[in-house]
Order: sequence, then structure tokens, then C-alpha cells
Amino acid sequence: MEWLWTTLKMYPEITIFLTLGLGFWIGNMKIGKFSLGVVTSTLLVGVIVGALHGQIVISSNVKSVFFLMFLFAVGYGVGPQFFRGLKGDGIQQVIFAVVICVSVLLSAVLMGKLLGYNTGLTAGLLSGAATISAVLGVATDNINQLDISGDSKKAWINAMPVAYAVTYLFGTAGSAWFLSSIGPKLLGINLKDECKKLEAEMGGSTDEAGTMSARRQFGFRAFKVTNRRLIGHSVREFEAALAPDRAFVERVRFNGGPTFDVAPDTVLEDGAVVAVAARTEVLVQRGPEIGPEVDDTDLLSVQACVLDAIVTNKALAGKTMRQLADSDLKDIGRGVFVRKIARAGQEMPLTWGMKINRGDALTLVGSKTDVERAASVFGYVDRVTDRTDMLFMGLGITIGAIIGAITLRLGGVPIGLSTSGGALGGTDLRLAARGQSDLWADSWTGAVGV
Repeated sequence: MEWLWTTLKMYPEITIFLTLGLGFWIGNMKIGKFSLGVVTSTLLVGVIVGALHGQIVISSNVKSVFFLMFLFAVGYGVGPQFFRGLKGDGIQQVIFAVVICVSVLLSAVLMGKLLGYNTGLTAGLLSGAATISAVLGVATDNINQLDISGDSKKAWINAMPVAYAVTYLFGTAGSAWFLSSIGPKLLGINLKDECKKLEAEMGGSTDEAGTMSARRQFGFRAFKVTNRRLIGHSVREFEAALAPDRAFVERVRFNGGPTFDVAPDTVLEDGAVVAVAARTEVLVQRGPEIGPEVDDTDLLSVQACVLDAIVTNKALAGKTMRQLADSDLKDIGRGVFVRKIARAGQEMPLTWGMKINRGDALTLVGSKTDVERAASVFGYVDRVTDRTDMLFMGLGITIGAIIGAITLRLGGVPIGLSTSGGALGGTDLRLAARGQSDLWADSWTGAVGV
């Protein structure tokens, strides 16, 4: 064992990966319904491993680099949507956030005074109890600027992660327990029943691992047009006749001839076979109004596509899903269905009255041509990739950290964002590079304001 601890001291990089491995292993364990989670368990394992046999020193540069990358990733995920939301109906949320922030800060300071904590321990207490990692970076920068001895600075900074790791446990598990156990009792509701009700309303399901529902929300089916009300009319009129349900003709075959894509003005002749895209329930309920369903392999060989489109178009921000569906802006809604809306990484309710914001991610379904056309109108396609755009990540962190490093002194007190807070603000450079500089400016304005 002595050899093991000596090796870990000599090669601290091994300690980092040992901590990660043990942390994730313990975090995935469950005792009944309780689980620490990988973040909390990794923090606690780090504290234990570092304290078992003397101090294992990790380079401060390593800690700073990974901390900035972590904060950048957090800010990148929520920046544009968060600050865009504040410009809308977010005043009440802002007031509530200010009250919470002030209350949490005063509580931490008061407890630090009562317990005789130094500045480092108090900062760690605040950071862990409130689960705000950025406090560690801000506190470190400010401690380094204080007029105290180097040993005191080192002792305070080293004390922060210990207090953070211990209090983070209650900051996460404690708050979750309170919200799930005490909160519902205060509100007089049954949380389990309410969750099931919301899941049913939103069409959610609880599939087992490795399984999925056989039902498809959207589909393409072929029908032979025999309804006299539809024969001799254009595709646009055909689709309007099925309103308010949304159904779109993608391809057509006339008199057993070749198949081809249609235009809104294409006229449907007697006996034409059309490939119709719609929600499954619409195809089942309204299909007989068109005519008998047929199995036409060539006609149904449409290149279906699922893409995530990021909304950056000013003209579409603030519009409801119904307005988008009815919009004639480059026929944005024609042939396209929205499967999911994500805002700041959280799935939003998919209703006709749902308003979209710039920065929202819409999962679009439809033919490849229609989906890519709609995505270009919304903003740009966020394609799945296994490569990180290091150019934008590097520039985003650099610019954010430089701005955060600027410090003003008021009465001898250093005030600034710190490199950590700056990294949180430099989150939307990618959108800026795509011509959306106003979104990037909004993110910086909000970050500096905070």
C-alpha cells in the first residue's frame, strides 16, 4: 500500500483517473431508490483519496483548464435561450432569482461567521450548498488578490473544494429529497399521480431498456384518389380540403406511369396515386376520404429525414407552433412536422400555443427536401457529430476568460467576473460566427449584468 500511495503522489494523473473510475462506479450504485449520482460521488471520492495518505498535489493549471472547459460547456448549453427568455416574460423569474441568490449568499455568510470558517471554507460552503461551481473560480481569483500571506491564500484555496464536496451532497440529494417529499405535502398534491398525469398529457412512455414503442407518430402512406371532390384539383387545394388536419402530398403516380415529386400547383387526375405524409392518426382517420390505400413501393420510397434545427431567424422568434404551421414564409410548415422542442437542454411542451425562441432546438420530421428547406429558414441544422469544433471552443473560452479577467476596484474591493464567470459568458461564439452577432451580444450583456 505504501508503494501505491507513493506512486499516486509521483504520478497524480493516475489519481485523477482513479477518482473518476471509482466515482462513476459508486455513483451508479443504488440502495433502494437512492443514488448519489456520478457528480456527487466523484467529488466525495476525490476528497477521500486526497486525504487518506497525505496530500496528493494536482497542478493548479490542470484544475483551471478543466474547470474553464466545464463552465464553458454549461454556459454554451443555456446562454442564448436564457438571456432571450429574460427579454420576454422573465421579469418575475428575475425577481425570484435575485431573492434566492441574496438569501443563499446571506445564509452562507451567516453560517460561516457562526462556525468560525475562514473565507475559503465559507466560499466552499456557498458553492456546494447552492451547487454553483463558478463560485470556486470567482473566490479563487479574489483570494489571490487579497493582501494576505501566501500560506494563508494557499490554505483558504485548498479548503474550498473540501467544503464544496461535503456540502454538495446535501445541495443535490437534500434539495431533491425536499422537493419530492416535503414540497408536495406543502402543496397538498400527490407527486406520483401528477407526474403520471403530465406524462399522459405529453404522450410520454416508460419503455424498458432495449425496447421502443412499435407505434410511429408520423408516416407516409399511398392512396388512390377516387374522391370526386379531390379529382381535378391542385395539391394545394387537396391539402386544404383535409384541414384543419395537416396532411401533405409528397409524390404522385398518374395512370401507372413513373413517380415524381409534386408542386403545390400540380393537378390530381382521376385514379392518381399519391404518397401522403401526416400524423398516423390523421392517415387512419382521413385516408378513406381520399380513396383506397395501396402498397406502392416506388411511390413510398421517399427519403425521410429527422433533423435538429436551431432557431436563429428573428422573424420566427415569438411565434406559436400554430402560426409556424400556417406560415407562408417559404412554405416553412409544408411537409414538416415537429417531434420535439428543446430549450436550454430541456424538452418543452409540444402544443399549438407554444412560442419558440431563438436558440430553441426543433426536431423536424418529414421528407429530406422539406426538412432541409424548413431548417434553413429556421436557422441552421445541428447535425450529430463525433468531432468537437475546437476553433470556436478555444476562441469562446479565450475571449470569455480575458473579459472576465478585467477587475475593477471599489473601495479596495476587487469586482469582476473572474475567468470562470467570463467563460460562462463566452458561450455563443458559434452562433456569432453564423451571422447571429446579436444573440452573442445578448449573452454577453446578460453575463456582465449577472
